[in-house]
Amino acid sequence: MMLNSNKLYELMADKGFQEPRTGNLFFPAYIYTYDPALEYEMRREINLLIEKLKRPNHYLDSLVINMYEELIDFLKNEQFAGSALFDLILEKEKEDPEEASDWVIDEINEGKFYENFTKKVKDHFGENNEKKVYLILYGFGSTYPYIRSSDFLKKTEQLIKEFKVIVFYPGDYTNNNYNLFGFLNDDNLYRANHLNNLIATE
Repeated sequence: MMLNSNKLYELMADKGFQEPRTGNLFFPAYIYTYDPALEYEMRREINLLIEKLKRPNHYLDSLVINMYEELIDFLKNEQFAGSALFDLILEKEKEDPEEASDWVIDEINEGKFYENFTKKVKDHFGENNEKKVYLILYGFGSTYPYIRSSDFLKKTEQLIKEFKVIVFYPGDYTNNNYNLFGFLNDDNLYRANHLNNLIATE
């Protein structure tokens, strides 16, 4: 399924929808599912959507984060034994890919990645920014298996209650389950609102 950019734009431009307290009061995350084969077309559509929301008649201050780039930047900025962690992991991958993968996951789970992410979001919006509206996330397909959207949203739940979060998700939603790439079940996403269904009712 490709992004219905016009309908999604109309919804996100609506002042009622922009209010973080509307929708699911306890978990204001919305997920838009799409065919993983359309990843790059989707990214172009996201850029167009954000540009429309920035126009003078809206001035919406959305923060858009590519989770893959966020992960790479984190690894490049972390130091271990005097070298960038990213470089060390690349070297380890040549010897033992599985151990290198586990190393990345361990680094993420230690918590600093989430601390950095939280700081980035808060620095962008500020404490009293009346224009803060959307935190838009994509690139979860590229971060698998290091970061799963279910785990990420759970670990940043306190933060996302301050914003309306839109996740672009390469997969599908069937039988009340989100499935990354159409077959990997994301167990803890059941509380997230399926944005495709919301748009379909508009």
